[in-house]
Parts: sequence; C-alpha cells; structure tokens
Amino acid sequence: CSELIAAKEFLNKGYYVAKSLDPQCPFDLIVVNEKGKTRLLDVKSISYRKTKSYNCKPGDTINRSVSKRQKSMGIKIYYAEGN
Repeated sequence: CSELIAAKEFLNKGYYVAKSLDPQCPFDLIVVNEKGKTRLLDVKSISYRKTKSYNCKPGDTINRSVSKRQKSMGIKIYYAEGN
C-alpha cells in the first residue's frame, strides 16, 4: 500500500515511476524526472513509537536506515503515509 501511495505522489509531481517485481530486490521504486535523473527508493510506511524506547517518547517517528548493500547502490528510504 505504501509503495502505491509513494508511486502516486511521484506521478503527480511529473516523474516516471517503475515498480520492482522481485520480492528480494533492495529497492521498491525507480523514479525518473523529466531530465532523466534516476532515484532508487526503498519505500517505508511512517511508523510511530507506542512506548518509551531509549531516548524516544511515545508518538515519535521510528526512523529506518539503509543496509550496506542499499547504501552502496545509492538507494534512499522514502517514507509514505499508509499501512
């Protein structure tokens, strides 16, 4: 669901969007602007903490990080509202 929400956001901004079909692919979407600049995105749903954890309080956004493989490929995390 988050991937479709993100795809719609980028389509509305004028990007070309392609979705990965491989479930093991390190990225979910490829977005390309009108000048041909390409971005690889790993789409995540925005999640909020329910309990206190470390230095975080309930209601804080949970941040994700890219894996070493994703980092080496230039993949960025894109947060989308959705489940």
